Amino acid sequence: MRQGSWMRCLLALAVCGSLTACDPYAYYPAKSQPVAQPGTEAGQPAPTPGAAPAPGAAPAPAPAPSLAQQVQDLQARVQELERRLAEAEAPRPAPATPRRAPEKPKAAAPAGYPPASAPANQDKLYVEGYRLYQSKKYTAARDKFAKYLQAQPKGPKAAEARYYLAYSFQHEGKPKEAAVEFNKLVTQFPKSSLAPGALKQQALAYKADNQIKLYQSTLKKLTQAYPQSPEAKEAQKLLKEGGR
Repeated sequence: MRQGSWMRCLLALAVCGSLTACDPYAYYPAKSQPVAQPGTEAGQPAPTPGAAPAPGAAPAPAPAPSLAQQVQDLQARVQELERRLAEAEAPRPAPATPRRAPEKPKAAAPAGYPPASAPANQDKLYVEGYRLYQSKKYTAARDKFAKYLQAQPKGPKAAEARYYLAYSFQHEGKPKEAAVEFNKLVTQFPKSSLAPGALKQQALAYKADNQIKLYQSTLKKLTQAYPQSPEAKEAQKLLKEGGR
């Protein structure tokens, strides 16, 4: 605001100076001073109207602008300067900040699935183990199943790998090891469709190892945990026969 006031004062002083510098005789000629006609010099007679100008005479100068015209021009300049000053002092709007789109929440992985970063070759371990099991190469199959379970203990094929690992021990004539693996399957995956069959095979492994009490208790556990399964009906029949 102070800068604008100083500008207006300077403009007013410029107007006054311009008016003072004007020649009053250009607008109010003195009575005692003769007015020279255009195209004549002092002491020479004025040319006759209609006569041609004397050769070598200088052209008549253009009339000077009137005082009112000069004041009007100065006022127009003052208004233009005031307009520019007002535009310079006016506050400019701040640039709009672009809005970021809200980030979409990432979908959580379903519970029980292996991590997304698990190498694909771990699934090959189960495939190779099953191929070896079908070929009756039980020792090599157990090695593949064990490595798969070590890499993915809760993987999508963990229950199947544990089941065939236990069966491999059973085929090799190792009932104690088989019973342990069947028990792990039931404990870790109680809702698996393989759990009733694993309990039945666990009971048969106890019987093969001559552990009759564990055999009978496992059959009872099967009938209580999975009463609607076909394996439970077979367990009831075996219990009626005296668990033999």
